[in-house]
Amino acid sequence: MKKRYNYKLTISYIGTRYSGWQRQKNAVGIQQIIEDLLEKLFKEKITLIGSGRTDAGVHALNQVANFKTYSYKDPSTIYSYLNAKLPRDISVKKVEEVDLNFNARFSAKGKTYLYRIYTKPDPFLYGRGWFFDKDLDIVKMLQGIEILKKYKDLTSLAKEGNYIRKEVDLREIKLYYDGKIIDIEITASHFLRNLVRRIVGHLVAIGRGSLSLQEFEDIIKAKDSSKGKFLAPPEGLYLKEVYY
Repeated sequence: MKKRYNYKLTISYIGTRYSGWQRQKNAVGIQQIIEDLLEKLFKEKITLIGSGRTDAGVHALNQVANFKTYSYKDPSTIYSYLNAKLPRDISVKKVEEVDLNFNARFSAKGKTYLYRIYTKPDPFLYGRGWFFDKDLDIVKMLQGIEILKKYKDLTSLAKEGNYIRKEVDLREIKLYYDGKIIDIEITASHFLRNLVRRIVGHLVAIGRGSLSLQEFEDIIKAKDSSKGKFLAPPEGLYLKEVYY
C-alpha cells in the first residue's frame, strides 16, 4: 500500500475579502485558495480539513487545517511555496508533518475567539473591529458575563440549527478595555454557529442600556435560538487559538 503523509498548517488571514473559510460554489473561501495551490504543488487532489468554519468577513490569527497526500515534501518547502503564492492577506505561519490520526476538526479540544470593539475612530481598525461610539457601561457588561458563565446550554445565543452538542463548556471569558478598544476573549470546548457574535451583541446591548441583565438571563434560560435579539457584525471576530 502506498504511504500517506499528513500535514498540519497554522494559518492567519484577514477575512474581509472572502466569503469565509469554507470552499463554496459561488464565492471564494480561504480553503479553496489554499487547496488550489496545494494541488499545483502536489499534483493531486487535496482536501483541506479546517478546525472549523469562519463566516464571511471573519479573521483568523491561528486557524488550523490538515491535509493528507501520497507525496512527501519537506514542511519547509510547503511553507515557502504557499507564502510565495498566497495573497498578502493570507499567510501560513507553520507547516508540520503529523500523525495520520490527526484531524484539525475532530482532534481539537477547545478554541479561543477574540472579538474587538473600538470606541474611537481609527482608520487602521476599519474592517478589523466593530466601531461602536455610543457610551457603554463596562461594569454591566461584566455582570452580563457573570450571568453567562452560569449556563451551558446556550442555544438561545446561537444561530438556529440541529446541534449534536448543545452544551458548551465555557472555560474562560475575559473583557479588556483600555479606554478605546474593548477586547472580549472567549475560550470554550466548542462553539455553536454565530455564538460569539451573538454573545457580544447581547453584551453590547446590556452596556448601552437596551437590554437588562434579567432580560439577558431570561433569553438564555429559554434555550430557544429565536429568542436571541442581537448579532455583532463579523469584522470584529478573530479565531485566536485552537487547542489540541
